[in-house]
Amino acid sequence: MASKIINVTLPGNAGLLIGLMTLFPGAVNAAQWYSESSTRAQSLYDDNIRLTSGAHDAVVGMVLAGTIKTGRRTETTDLHLNGEAALKKYSGEEDLDTNDFDIGIAATHRTERDEFTLNAAIKLDSTLSSEVAGSGLMQARKRRIEKNFALSWTHALSERTSLKLGYNYIDTEYKNSKNSGLVNYTYQVIDSMLSYSLNQKTVLYSTLALSTYKGSDSAKTKTEDLGFMVGINHNFSETFSAGGGIGMRYADTESRSIQKRNDTGYLLSANFKRTFEQMTVDGLFSRNVLPSGGGALLVTDKLSVKAGYRVDERLSLHLESIIYRNASTDEEDKSRDRVFYSIQPRVRWRVARWWLIEGSYRYRRQRYDATGQAADSNAIFLTAKYIWPAKPSAGLW
Repeated sequence: MASKIINVTLPGNAGLLIGLMTLFPGAVNAAQWYSESSTRAQSLYDDNIRLTSGAHDAVVGMVLAGTIKTGRRTETTDLHLNGEAALKKYSGEEDLDTNDFDIGIAATHRTERDEFTLNAAIKLDSTLSSEVAGSGLMQARKRRIEKNFALSWTHALSERTSLKLGYNYIDTEYKNSKNSGLVNYTYQVIDSMLSYSLNQKTVLYSTLALSTYKGSDSAKTKTEDLGFMVGINHNFSETFSAGGGIGMRYADTESRSIQKRNDTGYLLSANFKRTFEQMTVDGLFSRNVLPSGGGALLVTDKLSVKAGYRVDERLSLHLESIIYRNASTDEEDKSRDRVFYSIQPRVRWRVARWWLIEGSYRYRRQRYDATGQAADSNAIFLTAKYIWPAKPSAGLW
């Protein structure tokens, strides 16, 4: 059943995949194609979907979505195309309907001591969801077009030491965004990581990253940020692992309205994962830099905790909570400083082998420091999902 879905892949994607195969010769003699896909239907109610402190109405919505991943895999190479389409319709407020698309290509090739990866994607979505982690500007629905390209190379220097070099480029554009506070931007990162295994349980690492953020339109903002971090990851047992890192960063910012300014700060990272017989809990805290549609590179504190409890083979309970604390790298500009948090419990029931039913409640709140204005949202979701069996196929057609 899954192989039939491949026939609806957008024209040209197969050609792109074949082109990538010429860059990774090991894929030519690959054994089999594979495909994975799913569909979901979701109904929702949200009393403040824009997360605005102004006048608003509650909305009722319906989301129809489908995902597909198809490619070819060998012992050394994996090439695949992935895509997602979501049709979102709402009633209760105007100008909320949107059709979102996400199409990407990924390639991985491994040799005895090296691993090469390439990822390229284009995403069309709405600011109703895309600005949650960054600017928080969800009040006016605008179309966002994000293009992403990333390369990385990992080389084993010895049995215990490895070096990873990477490059990432993001180009983000907002359609009809005049007077919305949104700014088109590009973001580039060159980074490296050196890892050393003390033993089978403990890994030491150091990272170095140089990023450049450029905001277009009226802001003309440019920020260059250099960050360095050292850290450790340790497996205490088969069921418990944790890690952490600390570092420093330095940024230079200039724009049309201000002279060049610099900013220094610290970077942090901490994570853990604990697995019980029927339950899994993992958490993450980080302080890092994040590109934003608000016209600035942001220093972001992120705290997230996820938990899952398996009641039986069919029923499971889940909880996801997240907090963002964002501030501009320009310490004198407080207009983008904000706090956002969200908590969402879920109940998931596997009706049949390939069918899932999920119900959830979500509470969100955000507040901007400059104005003191706050907004919150209560939402209820009911989702039905079907996952097609992932079976290998002899070919694309």
